Amino acid sequence: MELYIVRHGQSQANVGMPILDAHLTQLGLRQADLLGQEFADIHFDRILASTLARTAQTAAGIAAYQSPDTVIELVPELVEADTPADFEGDRAFLQSVYPRVRADRMQACAFDDDHARARYVLEEYVFGPAYAQGFDVERSDREGIVMRERQQNLLIVTHCVFIAHLLSHLVGFPFDPNMVVSLSNTGVSRLALYTINGMRRIKFKSFNETRHLPKDALSS
Repeated sequence: MELYIVRHGQSQANVGMPILDAHLTQLGLRQADLLGQEFADIHFDRILASTLARTAQTAAGIAAYQSPDTVIELVPELVEADTPADFEGDRAFLQSVYPRVRADRMQACAFDDDHARARYVLEEYVFGPAYAQGFDVERSDREGIVMRERQQNLLIVTHCVFIAHLLSHLVGFPFDPNMVVSLSNTGVSRLALYTINGMRRIKFKSFNETRHLPKDALSS
């Protein structure tokens, strides 16, 4: 499985407006569209976004360049770190950004902290499909090494600090709240998940890619 983790486009909060459920700025909408063009040749089997407006808008910019039946699944557990536990997104607005938005739940389950929430997201939406639901491809070499993987592409659109929590679990480094992980708006981090001789493997392929953005569209 190829896992793409994307930070949302520039939002009102990124330019000094202290809004919890900030929308994308005009630059943020442009960034999402540019990323959609960059991803146009990649088929995403699933697109997940948080229930905050800025991620749904970013996912919509990407989905516009996918097949007409592409669905954006809203996952409330993907909201930014420190989002109030009782937050519920604006369902009407979220469903207006794209014709095929699926919003089964609007409020996240209860967790002890954001790090535990990130672990839940990975177990529920990433590790299960990547490792526990069968494999499409198997390759072996003369030394008896057998690699198995699912040929799927999963896109998760979420938030800067929450991405740090996800990456902490994925690559096995302790999360430190005092550590700053710098991500550009619509920056892309990409990982491959597969097994070697039955052992789970995760390969970190890229971090915070912004090649889809010209210099005048870069922001953080």
